[in-house]
Amino acid sequence: MKILALLLLLASPLSAQVVGAFETFTEADNADGWNFYDFATDETTAPLWKLPGTTDAEIYGTFTSSQRISLFANEISSEQYFIGDYTDAGIDLIECEIFIEDAATLQEVEFYLVAGGTTYYSNIYEIDESGWAFLTYSLTKEQWYLYNDAEEDYFEVNLTETILSDVTEIGLNFLPTSDAAIGKAVALDNFTLLPDLTPPTLKISQPTGEVGVVFEQSPGISYDLQMSTTLQENDWSGLDADTSDIRGEGNYEIYITARPKCFFRITTYPLFIEVP
Repeated sequence: MKILALLLLLASPLSAQVVGAFETFTEADNADGWNFYDFATDETTAPLWKLPGTTDAEIYGTFTSSQRISLFANEISSEQYFIGDYTDAGIDLIECEIFIEDAATLQEVEFYLVAGGTTYYSNIYEIDESGWAFLTYSLTKEQWYLYNDAEEDYFEVNLTETILSDVTEIGLNFLPTSDAAIGKAVALDNFTLLPDLTPPTLKISQPTGEVGVVFEQSPGISYDLQMSTTLQENDWSGLDADTSDIRGEGNYEIYITARPKCFFRITTYPLFIEVP
């Protein structure tokens, strides 16, 4: 399994979606709040916890027919860290790891979300190898779809700010190839909601004797602001002791002594908030 080795913060319980929300299913109670839906039986149950033969913690389910199954979060899951107003929270990315026991029996997997009572679907993933795989998808920069029952087909739709302001369910659908999948397991771990990590535009000014650097901060992101006089990779360094882990909202600005030549760059890192 992939280990997330970025910034990890502990958070007090909240009652709405959280940018950086990070579900590891460390305890059985975390798994019990999530949901497993079997399209063949039309039943929703709690998913199973911890795959047999592994010391890792994850949720999983098994196919009972050639119909799809789902693993998802809703209002009873993870203290509601994964539902609510995604627009207000600045959520743009879904990331997770999935386990496929037998890739030859899995046709495809997709993200989906329910907002305003309507279900929206991501592009599909085709998994070529059994084992663990990492999935990521953007809510605003990648295409989403609605299903037309009358035409039995999907059509493209953009997830607007209005749509994303009312997310009540989010998860993954797993579609098998045939009855050969019966009894085979699929699992989910490290489910995460993240902000748009595109580095912000730096605005450079030159007041008398100084150089000013300003950029717009977003919640859930740590920024690393660096300077170089040569553009060589080993010449980049922080402007001062406080520019290697900038966190907050609104404009950040710093002024340094002017010098004949200097270049600036900024990188972004997500701030993970582990679900209690």
